[in-house]
Parts: sequence; structure tokens; C-alpha cells
Amino acid sequence: MGAEIVNEVRDGVGWVTMSNPARRNALSTAMLGSLAAVVREFDETGAVRTIVLRGAGETFTAGADISEFAAHHDATGARETWERTLTGLFETLSGLTTPLIAMIQGHCFGAGMALALSADIRIAAEGSRFAIPAARLGIGYPYALTQTLVHAVGPANASEMLFTARAYTDSEALNAGLITRLAPAAELEDDVLRTASAIAANAPLAVRAAKASIKAAAHPALAARAQQLIAETTGSYDEFEGQRAFMERRPPAFEGR
Repeated sequence: MGAEIVNEVRDGVGWVTMSNPARRNALSTAMLGSLAAVVREFDETGAVRTIVLRGAGETFTAGADISEFAAHHDATGARETWERTLTGLFETLSGLTTPLIAMIQGHCFGAGMALALSADIRIAAEGSRFAIPAARLGIGYPYALTQTLVHAVGPANASEMLFTARAYTDSEALNAGLITRLAPAAELEDDVLRTASAIAANAPLAVRAAKASIKAAAHPALAARAQQLIAETTGSYDEFEGQRAFMERRPPAFEGR
């Protein structure tokens, strides 16, 4: 099996798997492009109400495929393509309206850490390790990704992570705010599935509005969009269905309209 992005949809949850077993799921340029295309497609279909991003096997991702990155170092066109594809991926992730969960185990390094920080919820297996080794590789960590890191963990933790380039343990990552919670490795997928299923069972319009409001808390320029999405829930079919289901003491059947 080569480097690829594998995806499937089950019960309203879109599973996206980064697979590059020869390189601990390191991300090639082609994988970055495929990942952006898959999550964009999932975001545009009403069949997917939650997206889960994970790595194949026992690791999330070791980050960028450094062998490819090094090969591009002196090839201006190829390097620009790599950087443009990476930027496009993060632009896609930042524009998602569908909740994104990062299911993390093993190594979560470099670009993998940036991917995880793009998720709304990060659930990690005990024993996972986290690092942004840009300084050790002589790479200037992108400004936009640094902002995301600072929003997640604060300037002091971001400084230590970027300056030292050291790997954080699972407990250090939890305490710093890099991850939402830890789960035993054997229970990770079940934990993630429970969370994803709970989100998928709720009203899509309300969840989308909540996600927009949370983003606007860090980026006030997005407040108007959040207010618009909140307003769209008023008088919606799902609002009526949710209240009716509550009165009838049954699970609601939301349709996203």
C-alpha cells in the first residue's frame, strides 16, 4: 500500500485516514491535496455531520514527508507547489462548517500537530507524543499556524514548544491544551465514535452555528457570520422537530433544514 488518503462514511460520520505506512503516515504533496479534497467534499454533503481525521495503524502522522520536502529544496517550482498545497489544505480546514475530530495516537509531529490543532476536538490515546520540530529542521514555522497554536495553548506554551522543538508527553499535551482528552489506546476508537455519533445525532444547523460562534470568539471578524447561522435555526424544521421530540419523549430525527 502506498501513500494515500482513505475515506468512508458510516452513520453520518465521515472517516478520513492518512496512510503512508513506510513513513509513519508522513504527508506527501499528493496526500495533502487529496486530504483537502476529501474533507471539502464531506463538508458539502448533508450525509456527513461529523468528520474524524486519523492515521492508519498506530500513529497519527509524523508530519510532512521530509524526503520529498528535501528533494524540493532546490526546485523552486516544486517547492512552491508543496507550500501552496499545504496552505490550501489549511484554508480548507479553517473554512469547514462540519465539526472535525482529530483521533490521535502515536506520533503527532510537525504538520500533523497543525492538522490536529485545526480540529474542533482532539482525542488522543495514552502514550501519544506531540512535537513541532521546525526549529530543529531550520524551518520558519508559518505565521498562521503559529497563531492557531497560540490560541490553543497560550504564548508561553507555544514559545516552549516552538523554541525547544521537543516532544511533549500525553499528560503534558493535555495540561497545555494541545488535546481535549486522553483515552486508553484500546478504547480510543470507541471513545471517538461515541463523541462523533453524539454530534451527528444533533441538529446540524445548531451545531454549525455553535462552531461558527466558537470560531468568532477568537476571530471577532467572523461574528456576523455566526449571528447569521444562529438566526437560520429560528423557525427551522429542526427547531420544530427538536421541540416536538422533547415533548413526545423520543429521539429527534433532524434533517439539517
